[in-house]
Amino acid sequence: MKKFDVDLSKIEQEPAEVEFKEGDQVKAQVYKFTDLGATVIINDKYLGLIYQNDIYRNLEIGEKLTAYIKKIREDNKIDVTLRKTGYDRIKDAKTKILACLEKENGFLALTDNSSPAQIKKKLAISKGSFKTAIGSLYKEKLIEITKKGIKLRN
Repeated sequence: MKKFDVDLSKIEQEPAEVEFKEGDQVKAQVYKFTDLGATVIINDKYLGLIYQNDIYRNLEIGEKLTAYIKKIREDNKIDVTLRKTGYDRIKDAKTKILACLEKENGFLALTDNSSPAQIKKKLAISKGSFKTAIGSLYKEKLIEITKKGIKLRN
């Protein structure tokens, strides 16, 4: 098993209190995988869970990540996400879409009708984030939306 920088016996699985709130950025290290997703060590102190549907790329045990507190549940278990929350998540999605458009010569064959799996594979974002981001990019007049995909405006 991968060596960890922290004494695993001192990790709190259900802490009485935590020093962060929902939306806060934290350090996370992948501890193990379960049927629900990836268990991570948060800030070298707590265990948290990244649900399978929030994982948009392959993770490895021991890998260190920047993560965000998604929810602190009533039982004090901590849900974590790899994506920023709120509008910051959409700003990141817009940045990814624009970078991919640049890389793909200004055209991306993704639309509102593309499957969540296609969007996840191409951009590593959810379909909901994709739709919100392209709507925003369209309003900003940075892209055109066609039946076959999206393209950068000149």
